[in-house]
Amino acid sequence: MLTLLHPEIMPLVCQFPIGLLPLIFGGNERPKLVVKAPKEAILAAKLKGGFKIYVSPVLLNQMQTFGLVTAYFDDADEPLVTYSPLFAEPGSDLLRKLLLCSDADVHVFDENNRELLGYAAEIKCPATTRELIQGAKFLPFNYELAVSSINQMGRWFGLRSTLDDIAAISVTFTAPLFGEDLFIQDMRPENHSYHGSRPFSYSVLERQEPGPFQERDIVQLLHRIFSPEQIYHGPLRITDGEEIVDILVVTESHALFIQAKDSPNTEQVVQNSLSRKKATAKKNLAKAIDQVRGAIRYAKSSKPMKMLIDGKQTAVMLDGLEIRSLIVVKELFNDDYPSYSEAILSLVKRTEVPCIALDYVELHMFTAHLESGDAFFRACDHVFADGAQTGVFRRALIKPSFID
Repeated sequence: MLTLLHPEIMPLVCQFPIGLLPLIFGGNERPKLVVKAPKEAILAAKLKGGFKIYVSPVLLNQMQTFGLVTAYFDDADEPLVTYSPLFAEPGSDLLRKLLLCSDADVHVFDENNRELLGYAAEIKCPATTRELIQGAKFLPFNYELAVSSINQMGRWFGLRSTLDDIAAISVTFTAPLFGEDLFIQDMRPENHSYHGSRPFSYSVLERQEPGPFQERDIVQLLHRIFSPEQIYHGPLRITDGEEIVDILVVTESHALFIQAKDSPNTEQVVQNSLSRKKATAKKNLAKAIDQVRGAIRYAKSSKPMKMLIDGKQTAVMLDGLEIRSLIVVKELFNDDYPSYSEAILSLVKRTEVPCIALDYVELHMFTAHLESGDAFFRACDHVFADGAQTGVFRRALIKPSFID
């Protein structure tokens, strides 16, 4: 495991949000490719024995260059993807060099920096793609250009041809570097000091019962920008012992009610048809909306809001706080945002509490790039204001104005 053999690089892995991270060590050690991706993409790569990397043309400041689309084929036509914009930086040159190698070791991490899979891999780069990679030039990094690159890659990939599929770089797993069914236990006190936490937690790649795993993963994402004492996991009503909301965050200025919905991470679910996945996303969103409505109703029923946590009764004073709600689901689909928006805005009208929906990766990116709770709330408020004004929410992107 890279985590054990090279612990010195873990700070770099932790800082890297998502995508492809090349590592080349001295001596005779094989080059390493760190892949950071959602658990569904990781399982798809495991089941398919690899993944593909598409070299997508992009036009930035009137200069033709390229970015990388990494595709994990849970679906033959519309696979899960991550995007890697490339700029004139050492990492881009190193990645270009690695992709022209014939083999490498691939180490696969999830968003919470757990190394779940590792393989020796064969890399096949078609001749035309090799020429493109070798001859391309990159611009200095600019945030707006990065957003433009991601948008262009998304459009290009959606319209890709059979020839584009043939030109993709194939990364094929040839042998596992360690066991493929890890049970990872975390006993670090700093990861389990929030309200409602047990003294330890564990994680696995394939999940039959997704709820508790996803909620703990979300708490770990929130740990990046909120202190443990501000986070409550699974608070219960004092009236009937039922859960108020999956996660509650209370700061000096805000109270955030978070409802999470996930699906099992199994071979059968990963290979479901796209239409079924889209139907599941709508169903999960509808369930979460009902639960948020109930949570807000309970919060408004008594002052202060009383709840059971860690087996004890406590109370949270919400007067004077900005109340917000957030729904986190496994995935959202761009063409279904009008229907998502209608349901969310109906909830807002009934509760008079701003609400947005993020998929899990969007929440990861928010907490990876925003350095404080205040910045997080500014970002959420921007997403809500845009959707409330236009009537249709859009996929959330980090803007420089959100960052402290």
